[in-house]
Amino acid sequence: MENRSFSDASEALAAIDDARSNAADRLVTPGWYHPVLGLLAAVFVVAYTTGGTVIMISVAVAYFLGLGLLMAAYKEKTGLWVNGLKAGKASWWTVPLVLILILCAGAAYYFHAEKGLDWPAWVAGIVVFVAVNVFGRRFDNALRAQLRGKP
Repeated sequence: MENRSFSDASEALAAIDDARSNAADRLVTPGWYHPVLGLLAAVFVVAYTTGGTVIMISVAVAYFLGLGLLMAAYKEKTGLWVNGLKAGKASWWTVPLVLILILCAGAAYYFHAEKGLDWPAWVAGIVVFVAVNVFGRRFDNALRAQLRGKP
């Protein structure tokens, strides 16, 4: 980061706007990112709700390892990482996604544990996959617009 002195506040504000615009330009999510994230989340929901203890633990470890690898790949590509729950107004796209994930996993687990049905887990996995792709892209768009100072 460079140190510069500014002759007036408008110059400083313009520099801040330029930095935010540059960050927004760099935060372009690769096309493969959301499908991979959606697949990770879908497999997590299906396997976690229908598997036994060993499967649940294995899938949880694989899921969080996969998330870490995705975060590292994103940061490597863009140079930045933004926590989806700490992204200002853009986080309004993350909150319903987390709720969908929790509701789908809970419903799938209930139907498996109480009714012995596996098909609701597969439906929940599909819903989670689609939700991650839709809400993830909307989050990205909202974050870039927010950085550029657009409503």
